[in-house]
Amino acid sequence: MAVSSLKSKAQVENYGFCERTIGTDGLRKQILRKGNSWQTPFHGDEVEVHFSGQIEGGAFLDSSRNGSSFKFKLGQCEVIRGWDEGVAMMKKGERAIFTIPPNLAYGELGFPPLIPPDSTLVYDIEMISWSSIRDLTGDGGVLKKIVKEGVGWATPRDGDEVVVKYEARLEDGTVVSKSEEGVEFQLGDGYLCPAMSIAAKTMRRNEKAELSVKFSYGFGYVEDGPTDVERTTSASSNLSIELELLSWKSVIDVMGDKKVLKRIIKAGEGFERPKEGSVIKVAYISKHKDGTVIERRGTMEEPFEFVSLEEQINESLERAIMTMKKGERSIVT
Repeated sequence: MAVSSLKSKAQVENYGFCERTIGTDGLRKQILRKGNSWQTPFHGDEVEVHFSGQIEGGAFLDSSRNGSSFKFKLGQCEVIRGWDEGVAMMKKGERAIFTIPPNLAYGELGFPPLIPPDSTLVYDIEMISWSSIRDLTGDGGVLKKIVKEGVGWATPRDGDEVVVKYEARLEDGTVVSKSEEGVEFQLGDGYLCPAMSIAAKTMRRNEKAELSVKFSYGFGYVEDGPTDVERTTSASSNLSIELELLSWKSVIDVMGDKKVLKRIIKAGEGFERPKEGSVIKVAYISKHKDGTVIERRGTMEEPFEFVSLEEQINESLERAIMTMKKGERSIVT
């Protein structure tokens, strides 16, 4: 491909956008085509672009326009700094010429034999799209890429019981654990690996995500020794996990000491809850762990009635009831 200058080509075609400087390190940008939205990618997102590039006033470097598009993770040092800074400001569908000074490219060393020392580079870059990738731990330990958006706005909280499908693989592609039917666990209890709980707390119902997990957030060892999965997995193994959040049940720590837990089975109506002196109508059954009934009070047709905080029922149970809304159904442990 013979191109005397990408910048000259832009000027000849008279796109009508002036070149401007980005930041304080000499990066320059001339828009060739405006984007079709207001959003730009975030640090860590996987961006997809087409590009062609050359040394300013010199040799042609490379182009993706005759083949596959180019993908990279923004801000992860996978490309030169000028690319990271320039592409971060692009909108979907935008096309622009970037002039990248040596300090944002390959510097005084260059990249022999293709790029001489202290070379200024010129790239024609077109933003195709990007996939949101979030650093959930702030240290790159758990990166999350949304594959399918969830529904609603709510996400589970620490202690809630979630139902998920997942498949965990090693870096070589070996499947080490999976659940196709769905598995239930409590967030924060360390099920499979810490990354599972960390990611699930950021997900909406029916959301699907891909997780890139460093070994420090992967399979750990428990007090009684390694699990079956851990016996076949190196302690320094990084993981990739495909995770889908199917549903969850809210679990409330009633007293704040994890001694009285309330799991919501059916959500209540409105926002009001009982206060001190409220007349409360309930139906409940108390059981031992083995299912033996200890106490049964009230029915839906003839509920048990009491006044709150007058020591008419078990204190812990009463505290749990006072967190409930009208029509709510819960299991209190």
